[in-house]
Amino acid sequence: MKNIIKKTAVISIFTLISFTNISMKVIAGEMNFRKERISSFVATGNSERAIPLIKLSPGYGVNISFIPTGETIEKVWLDNPGIASLDVDGCLSGLGKECEEDSSATVLHLRRIKPLDFKQLPSTTTSLLTVITKGSDKRRVYVFRIVPGDTTPKIHTIEITDDKEEFNINRLGNTTDTINLQLINRGLIVAQQQRLISLKSPLIPRVRNFLVSIRAGEQINMAARKNGISLQLVNRLIELGNKSYETIK
Repeated sequence: MKNIIKKTAVISIFTLISFTNISMKVIAGEMNFRKERISSFVATGNSERAIPLIKLSPGYGVNISFIPTGETIEKVWLDNPGIASLDVDGCLSGLGKECEEDSSATVLHLRRIKPLDFKQLPSTTTSLLTVITKGSDKRRVYVFRIVPGDTTPKIHTIEITDDKEEFNINRLGNTTDTINLQLINRGLIVAQQQRLISLKSPLIPRVRNFLVSIRAGEQINMAARKNGISLQLVNRLIELGNKSYETIK
């Protein structure tokens, strides 16, 4: 009888430990659930980077928020409605009704669904999402790639930010400062030496033209947009240039 009780106790303890380990893994996965910030320059497809990829996991949706940019959502196209559903936090003017100004949508919610078969559409597990927004001074077209994700999600919200928010102005300081411009130029050389940028990359003349624009007194955002580079790239070049000087010292 005592042996049976001991065996039962051991089994119970083992079951409790196993359950606790599983629970801790689930909790750890939930703790890695985070928010990601993407600049409007990248999300509109104007940078060298690939358009943003959104992975949808079973039971977990992903939000795309335009609140930081102050833009409202006018229209949305999901090319493959057989893999996901979408909703917004307000009114969309493209749905056949007039929207009041204070009811305009600013957040888009995507949710994975069981695959649906549309005979008129090619069979695929991916989709392009296009979002048309309206800001205080202009309209923008954002594009995202939608694919099925793992069972453990990593992102719950994607915040779209203005280009100037992604740029760390404190790191660059006064852009007309010769030292800062030298850091960018030096960072470009280091990037080529480390093969981060191909010698034939169109980024090289773009960065050089950006420097010319800055020296001519043009504003950072305008110079970057005009020459087709992202402010994240400028920051990265400054880091590379700064590190190379620190190494020399």
